[in-house]
Amino acid sequence: MKLQTEILIIGGGATGAGILRDLSLRGIPSLLIEKGDFLSGASGRNHGLFHSGGRYVVSDPEAARECIAENRILRKIAPHCIEETDGFFVSLPEDGPDFRDRFIQACKDANVPAHLLSRDEALSLEPGLTPTLLSAVKVPDGAIDPFELVLSNAKDAETYGGKFLLHTGVTSLLMEENKVKTVLAKDLLHGEEYQIEASHIINATGAWADEFLKLAGLRVAMALSKGSMLITNQRLTHRVINRCRPPSDGDIIVPNHTVSILGTTSVRLEDAENFEVTPQEVSRLIRETSRMIPAIEEARFIRAYAGIRPLFQSEEKGDDRAISRGFVLIDHGKKDGIKNLITITGGKLVTYRLMAEKTSDLLCQKMGIHAPCSTHLKPLPGAGKLSGLKDRLKTLGKSETLCDCELVRKEEVEEVLKEGKLKNLQDILHRTRLAKGTCQGGFCVYRLLGILNESGLAEGDSNNILKGFLEERWKGIRPILWGSAVKEEELMEGIYKGLFNL
Repeated sequence: MKLQTEILIIGGGATGAGILRDLSLRGIPSLLIEKGDFLSGASGRNHGLFHSGGRYVVSDPEAARECIAENRILRKIAPHCIEETDGFFVSLPEDGPDFRDRFIQACKDANVPAHLLSRDEALSLEPGLTPTLLSAVKVPDGAIDPFELVLSNAKDAETYGGKFLLHTGVTSLLMEENKVKTVLAKDLLHGEEYQIEASHIINATGAWADEFLKLAGLRVAMALSKGSMLITNQRLTHRVINRCRPPSDGDIIVPNHTVSILGTTSVRLEDAENFEVTPQEVSRLIRETSRMIPAIEEARFIRAYAGIRPLFQSEEKGDDRAISRGFVLIDHGKKDGIKNLITITGGKLVTYRLMAEKTSDLLCQKMGIHAPCSTHLKPLPGAGKLSGLKDRLKTLGKSETLCDCELVRKEEVEEVLKEGKLKNLQDILHRTRLAKGTCQGGFCVYRLLGILNESGLAEGDSNNILKGFLEERWKGIRPILWGSAVKEEELMEGIYKGLFNL
């Protein structure tokens, strides 16, 4: 099938969806293609941290200023995606006061609000903190739902004429002189092939930026950094808890919906596709985070997972934590002579909108049109509703509950299915809180498959779909198998082997 558009965006993470929305609001015809579903890369495998910029004020002040500026904008345009918890940067005896004092001054310089709390003040607000702490600094951190955020951007883009093709991968580029003439792509589920012609191509593939650029004979200086994280079965703190020291492994705890997420590590990788969380990383995360919250030593863990940070490095660094968390926008016309190709990479989830704005501004400049950005002013769809768990608690009991852990209602899922665009089980899970709670889908995914069967929407054999989900789920459970996690996994095995004969 031949397709034509003004702008072709490659990549369906937060940046790609943000660009699609920005361009659509400016009235510029745009098409996004993504080889998986939205949020298949780092955007769906992060901490869920709503950055204040505090984490970078000392090591990367420019990135910190970007974070706090976007933090303020997102509170206005996407309140339904954010839980405004605030965050503490906690100093332990071994940390001493020196870094804390530098941190407070750096916050002031970067315009990040920071308030010093005494030991007793911090413990009164967060009783789970270690009583040996020296002090805490309060900053406007929070928790963010990346799935709600990205899908809201895609929905708004579609309202204004933006189009997207999911599960569609680029196979090759046809070049003509100094331009990409045609992008060849393929539907990876059903095999349909596309020939896409566009005036400009945006590479927003994150960790896969170099892989895409190879098709044009190009590369950029990327460092792929694996960050591993752990999920507890309950929410351990009210606020985001950071260690007040230079960034290191196991120095942050983020409360997210009904759970807490502990992180993170930084391990250099060569391949964005093949990685796993190791038991050594799990032990390190537990050891370090429990120094701030002692209850973590006895906590029950329900899953380990990792995401790949796409870091742009202008020069080789010995430690990936020394590489800036800022973003880079590359005009390959100026850099490499390919006039209609742009790469946007790096950055943080909280700066996705700014990255989209700068990319769209560059496109307008290259196209010779004046169409100002409005994404900082226009709220996202759903901005008026309650966020997350509050919304689900409000409607509890009004319909059948599919997921007891996250209080996901049957009618929620049916609303998602009415759209008729979802192609596999994971697409549905990305659009609800199903399988994100303490049982990790063990008790709700089979209910979901029952609904899909009843409505005739299950593609293929439901038993095979269920087995595929359980195998994928096992990857995240295997590294944390001890104590109560072993007992739960034996229960799941007994249910699915004994009752369902899987």
